[in-house]
Amino acid sequence: MAKQRSIFEDGAKKNGIDGELAMKIFDLVEKFAGYGFNKSHSAAYALVSYQTLWLKAHYPAEFMAAVMTADMDNTEKVVGLVDECWRMGLKILPPDINSGLYHFHVNDDGEIVYGIGAIKGVGEGPIEAIIEARNNGGYFRELFDLCARTDIKKLNRRVLEKLIMSGAFDRLGPHRAALMNSLGDALKAADQHAKAEAIGQADMFGVLAEEPEQIEQSYASCQPWPEQVVLDGERETLGLYLTGHPINQYLKEIERYVGGVRLKDMHPTERGKSHHGGGAGDCGAGNGHQARQSYRHLYPG
Repeated sequence: MAKQRSIFEDGAKKNGIDGELAMKIFDLVEKFAGYGFNKSHSAAYALVSYQTLWLKAHYPAEFMAAVMTADMDNTEKVVGLVDECWRMGLKILPPDINSGLYHFHVNDDGEIVYGIGAIKGVGEGPIEAIIEARNNGGYFRELFDLCARTDIKKLNRRVLEKLIMSGAFDRLGPHRAALMNSLGDALKAADQHAKAEAIGQADMFGVLAEEPEQIEQSYASCQPWPEQVVLDGERETLGLYLTGHPINQYLKEIERYVGGVRLKDMHPTERGKSHHGGGAGDCGAGNGHQARQSYRHLYPG
């Protein structure tokens, strides 16, 4: 590039370009040379761009599931990608301990199932232990069944609490509050189940052992969590609100003023004046539905 500087300056002067201006232009060219690609490199990037665009257009759910899996360790990126899925009209199911996998995947209905590995504070080891138990013995019937069949050494209380808060155990019990309040008994029952198995093995050799105390395997009777507590748990473990949004309770009031306009599309108005989006007359059934969909996901993270 140093050799080209004088050549560029001479050529610019021959074309009537001021020498000082020519050097400023060359400085920009020289800076670009530090990261500019040659034609073959650019062609490869163009081909990859075309291939990914084709996949996103023809297999949108599979494409987005793969992209979210690639970034599942970065919660902020996953939140942005989930918002992109909603914009594309793709349905994302909450994490599910029976139908979910470690990574994001697409079910037979074309819906994206949230990757269990994307739940914050869980880790790969506990998830692998749960999936191994599920593969060996089939779907888990309820919380007590899961704790009894999974290696408790790899599954502590904190991990189970995170899974409950994320909604991954929703099909294992009546509601999240009951699951959380029954967790202690489930872990005790699992520990006693392991001791009973050990006793059975000991009896094979004629060694006497005391039978462990039996724990009643029933869910605690309690009220479900308020919606805000449920949503806060999702926000803590997933980084976003997945089954609802705190702003939903204010939708009727908001729709009166903004119709179907998203906050990012609003413009400042004069002090004391209200912003009515498309106008108060536009708040019909169609716009109301649009507003409800928009505001549900206004703040995915």
